[in-house]
Amino acid sequence: MWWDERFASFDGAVIESDSQAKSPSSKQLSASIALDSAYVRTLVQEAFDRRPEWTVSRTESTAEDAVVCSGGDDSLFYWGEYEGIDWEKVHSGEQHACCYCFRKGLIRKAHLCHNTKKWAAKHPEGWLAKSVPESFIFELDDIDYIEEALCDVPEVRDMPDGSARWIAKPSITNQATGICIFDRVSQLEAALHANEDLREWVLQRYIERPLLIQQRKFHLRVYVLCVGSLKAYVFDQVLALFAGQPYDSELGDLGNLDAHLTNTCRLEGGVEEEEAVRLLSELPQLLAKEGMALEEAEERVQQVSKDMQAIIGECIDAVSGELTFFTLPNCFELFGFDLMVDDQWHVWLLEANAEPDLHQTGSRLKPIVAGVIEGIMQLVVDPLAMTQGVNASQPANLSGEFPGRWVEVLDKQQGRHLGSSGMAFQ
Repeated sequence: MWWDERFASFDGAVIESDSQAKSPSSKQLSASIALDSAYVRTLVQEAFDRRPEWTVSRTESTAEDAVVCSGGDDSLFYWGEYEGIDWEKVHSGEQHACCYCFRKGLIRKAHLCHNTKKWAAKHPEGWLAKSVPESFIFELDDIDYIEEALCDVPEVRDMPDGSARWIAKPSITNQATGICIFDRVSQLEAALHANEDLREWVLQRYIERPLLIQQRKFHLRVYVLCVGSLKAYVFDQVLALFAGQPYDSELGDLGNLDAHLTNTCRLEGGVEEEEAVRLLSELPQLLAKEGMALEEAEERVQQVSKDMQAIIGECIDAVSGELTFFTLPNCFELFGFDLMVDDQWHVWLLEANAEPDLHQTGSRLKPIVAGVIEGIMQLVVDPLAMTQGVNASQPANLSGEFPGRWVEVLDKQQGRHLGSSGMAFQ
């Protein structure tokens, strides 16, 4: 059987029978950290240092080298780059890891488009049916056959020039690579020719009237934690990432991506970190400065938080029924969800990212990332220690030291013998 019952899951229970269960002891547990980012690696190391029952080995090598360093150890717990995971040990139950093996059903834009549309068709009254912009998968096998490929997307092919705005996103890239905003087919064709090596795209109706603060567009970056098979949590300290230039509500220059895209990787010198990276909880004060009553702004933001959590919970539920998102009871993963609020305060789901760049939180909000890490330790690492018969340490006064908390948005326990597809491997 692919899963060894002798080993524990993250579901909070020892998989051994009662007669086999161990009493708490003072034995040492082993963990390995193999993260490329020094920013995150330091915070993870500090979190383990607060737990003397863990002995930690570290490698600061590249992801390619980490395959050798981490894959060859005997640690119970691995927190590092995806490429460094020893899947043979994970599937046997010998090691717990920080990623799921198959998760493209969530993080690949085309897969997410397919899965959310499929769910919305079955649940027309659900959140995804009203919270995902109109989207189409566009596959281009040969750059010389763009017109033929567009036959599959008549909504775009037949639109009169300037009548609607769309955004084209390559399915597998990140950091806004290859993105094109267009209002005529000729602009899309030019973008496709400029990225001939990209074959799979998502064409999504552009949100033309985003909520603006200080004349700038922003999106929400939400940290989402999936644990085992399957619980999902949302971190309540949400980032608001702002574009580097003012937004033109007349949409006169779709090529000015610095005004339209809100990825922090696009910010150039001269943009202060505090202006580019804020917290959702800080927005009411900014809105009040622009004339909105503070009480109204706080109520609006509170509702955004509730809607956002409902959308994310349903999204995880939707993809967890697909073969392309296969959970394991001894794995967890941190994702970064991107959402946007329009000028009517409607919340839209844009995409989800694996291994989110926590460094984009910046120095001012670094305690937020520390809170993310400490919360993961409490939800994942400490329960694992208990299942191993070890009294997990409870660091003192953490509530005041680390801002934020993880809010459960989905509890879909599917049994330790099953992946999220509901299939048992013999």
